[in-house]
Amino acid sequence: MLTSNFFCLQQRIIPSTRTIEGGYLSFLPLNHHYRIGNSLDAIFIELEECVLLELKGTIDPAGFRVDPAMEGISFWQMYQFRNTSQLYLPHSLPLSDNRCISFSTAAQKVPLLLNQGKQWTVLIGYKTDAVADLLKEFPMLASLVYRNESPKTNAYWEPDISVNHSLRDAWNRLSRPEYLPFRGKGELLLDVCRLLEEYCRQLDRQADQNERSRLGLYHKALAYINENLLDSINKHDVAEGLGVSWRTLNRAFEGRPVKIAEYIQRTKLNQAKNLLYEGEMTVDQISNLLNYPNRKYFSREFKKYFFQTPSSFQKEMGEFRKGNEEEE
Repeated sequence: MLTSNFFCLQQRIIPSTRTIEGGYLSFLPLNHHYRIGNSLDAIFIELEECVLLELKGTIDPAGFRVDPAMEGISFWQMYQFRNTSQLYLPHSLPLSDNRCISFSTAAQKVPLLLNQGKQWTVLIGYKTDAVADLLKEFPMLASLVYRNESPKTNAYWEPDISVNHSLRDAWNRLSRPEYLPFRGKGELLLDVCRLLEEYCRQLDRQADQNERSRLGLYHKALAYINENLLDSINKHDVAEGLGVSWRTLNRAFEGRPVKIAEYIQRTKLNQAKNLLYEGEMTVDQISNLLNYPNRKYFSREFKKYFFQTPSSFQKEMGEFRKGNEEEE
């Protein structure tokens, strides 16, 4: 029965007098089919390891609220096959049609609003008692299970992915023509596992694509910094120059040998060192050229990286050049 243990629904639920057609779970027996309000159908089943809820129908202009509950559930997956919806974790996360998102939270429930029009959504909740075994097969979902949460939101979600041809095939395989009374739930669980396996593959591919994209942005940022080294430049200037947010730019530098602010500083100081070695400019001139706020700050930063002041380095290099000239 569709109980309030897993969902908080804002409208009255009654058993359906007919099987609901056209859904991925339509093959389930009549006792799994429900009516919510006047124009929304629901199909629900609870397995030992997970629960599935399919919602299909027409939503009125006010939208329809259904809140997946977290008690006994480790994380949720949501497949938005038609129309759009909004998850609140706690700020709004819009989801368009043919997209899938996985999420978990320390809150008791997650507000979910299905928007006006024809809707088709499936929610899968994976039970807490089953996740130890689930992670042995799907270790990449550990962030969801253990809620590597943001300290501001107490929530975690994977970036939404497209419901592509492979995922559609997995859903079509799940939508079997016959549900057998003894082995039906076992076969359905196998299909859910195949679906989860395909989801993980897609998530992994997207992660690879994102990494390639971040690597490309990383190299563009390095080039931009070198081209604009004589300007008063910081990470916000680089982000603006490349047409991205500074958060996106920061992510491109995650896991790299050096962070963006440190790279800017190192590159400037290496340039300063080269100019000091050439000996054609004073310390003050170099400090001004590289847009340091004052000579004192420039000298302090230089000493931090090269263990001597720019003046002593310049003097040392002058004596080195003089010695070479005398030898010649």
